Amino acid sequence: AHGGLYLDVYEPLGDIETNRPLIILAHGGSFVAGSKENPTMITLCESFARKGYVTASIQYRLGSFFDMLDSLSMINVVIKALSDAKSAVRYFRMDAANGNNFNINPGMIFFGGNSAGGVIGSHLGILSSAAELGSDQYLVNILNNNGGFEGNSGNDGYSSEINGII
Repeated sequence: AHGGLYLDVYEPLGDIETNRPLIILAHGGSFVAGSKENPTMITLCESFARKGYVTASIQYRLGSFFDMLDSLSMINVVIKALSDAKSAVRYFRMDAANGNNFNINPGMIFFGGNSAGGVIGSHLGILSSAAELGSDQYLVNILNNNGGFEGNSGNDGYSSEINGII
């Protein structure tokens, strides 16, 4: 739904398994820098793929340095990144339901990252409803302005739940 957001998929070579666990990783960069080509993410994706996992390194929307100067702006940036992560999870579930090109088990999806990517994974894995965020009107407004709890990044109609956090 948002231009320029892609992910890189790494698959085990020579593996005929059709029910593989999936690990989705998000790069660091304080929510203002970085990309899916982060060397740490590539190394981790390649390492897990050699162990039989399908892995993906995702891109997510970034803020600017100026967002870091205002807490509400930064919350907005994090909510957008979380929306993009949920869309990535839904993308793989959608694919699994429509031919399963990546041969994943949609009941075995894990998410992790470093730095900002770890923050995304933690939020994705721990929060299961908007109600858990409380009734802070600023937070509710930011969430609603970004598509609500599931976000506005696309691949609607599929679950964004994950089975574990790395």
